[in-house]
Amino acid sequence: MVSNIIALETSNVVMIVILLVLFVGMMAISIIPQKKKQKEYAAMQEAIKVGTRIMTIGRLVGTVVAINTDNTIEVDIGAKGSPVVIVINREGIGLNLDAQQVAPGSKGDIKADDKSGDVDAEDASAEAPTEEKKDDDAI
Repeated sequence: MVSNIIALETSNVVMIVILLVLFVGMMAISIIPQKKKQKEYAAMQEAIKVGTRIMTIGRLVGTVVAINTDNTIEVDIGAKGSPVVIVINREGIGLNLDAQQVAPGSKGDIKADDKSGDVDAEDASAEAPTEEKKDDDAI
């Protein structure tokens, strides 16, 4: 009888330990990537200076004209010769386009072609030797 009670208490303790380990594991899986994203976003925010090309969270692309002390940024979204300056909050910046770099060998890598100017990597790799048509009459 006593051994049954001890066995029940041991199984309950093991079950609680397993649940705690799973809970801590799930918390770690959800918190660690979020902290990493926050650090990357803060580094992107720090890299913004006057003249930096950015994309807002509303997908407007422009160049930073001025950085104000009240946590706002003036961005020129107009074409060359006709500036259109908007004022946005610093948290409204979604992407620092100047800080993005394409990894060598990736599909977005730009390669120079002597014949036709710049060619995208996908276009350059698409030029495969063509197969000659087989003669159907030779059957």
